[in-house]
Amino acid sequence: MNYRRINLKLKHPLAFWSAFPDPSERVFWYDSQKQTLIIASQRLTTVQEKGIKNYPYVFYSQSFFEQVKGELWQDMGNEIIAFKHYYIQTKTDSYVLSCDPLPDIKDQETVLQHHSYEEEAPEYTEWVKLYKKLQENITSGKTVKIVASREVKFTSLTPFNVEAILERLVQNNPGAFIFAYHKSGKTFLGASPEILVQKTGNQVLSYALAGTMPRALENGAQLLLKDSKNLQEHQIVVQKIKEKLLEKVSQVKIEQTDIMTLKNVYHLQTVLKAKAGEHSLIDWTKHLHPTPALGGHPSRAALDFLRANEKHERGLYAAPLGLIDSQGNGTIIVAIRSALLKDKACYAYAGCGIVAASDCQAEFDETKIKLKTILEAL
Repeated sequence: MNYRRINLKLKHPLAFWSAFPDPSERVFWYDSQKQTLIIASQRLTTVQEKGIKNYPYVFYSQSFFEQVKGELWQDMGNEIIAFKHYYIQTKTDSYVLSCDPLPDIKDQETVLQHHSYEEEAPEYTEWVKLYKKLQENITSGKTVKIVASREVKFTSLTPFNVEAILERLVQNNPGAFIFAYHKSGKTFLGASPEILVQKTGNQVLSYALAGTMPRALENGAQLLLKDSKNLQEHQIVVQKIKEKLLEKVSQVKIEQTDIMTLKNVYHLQTVLKAKAGEHSLIDWTKHLHPTPALGGHPSRAALDFLRANEKHERGLYAAPLGLIDSQGNGTIIVAIRSALLKDKACYAYAGCGIVAASDCQAEFDETKIKLKTILEAL
């Protein structure tokens, strides 16, 4: 496919997103670590993996579970998509790659709309029921860790403004990957700190990100590095990612465990690196998902429990998504700190890892802190 380059420097990049209203399909991707923004607009075609090389970038996503139940998440994910237009902004350059005429782009500032919304009744009673089942499962020896999640619905008097929410997500979450995928009147968006797998040439890396402490807690980072419950939870993830990598390579480099500092929480983080070998980014994604940071351990038993006992559909929450370039390089994150917007409804998601030493109330409070990523953007 032939794309022409058009020099375009926007003071307000979200103007490119706004220039393609419904029914245009769109992707927003901001890598704050590299300060690179890509906005893809208007679906061109669905691509087979061998055809990725024919497009500047493709958007890849897969649902958390292989099959999606219920109407809310229907037709979202499990595709490789090429687009007609790509707006690319780096620290040194700004341009469009397009295979079709562009609409008029008005470089207008995003109005940071404040949303008035109501939360559905708190679900702590349901959480307690789920937690008891979790601990029974762990005590029986079926699992060591399960990552439980909550879906919290917020309703606004007016439709949620995606551009305003994305603007705030970028402002509020340095170090994270800000993403949005809009299709059929629904927008899935968030600010994820977690890389499932990143491929650059013949190198791949993955984040083990598990173990959490509120930033509001005095000396929270130091406490997290010494907390036995969180260290156990984190080590399960490190070990399992290492084992999965070693199924395809002969050597894995494990860096020192450190603290990832986010706006509202601290996380334990360990980076693992290996040679990519003959395996593609999508191969690695399918091989590693879900890590014990998103599903649990042992994986199959934890996933079976979640499928049977979580009442909501995860859809793309905690699932792999990202952009892949024509060389097969890219970053696939897990879509946490996220929400699905549909008209006046916002379905926000948050999860936490449960082990034998967990506390029911503390884990529920952890999900409330994680939900702040979305609520502060509203």
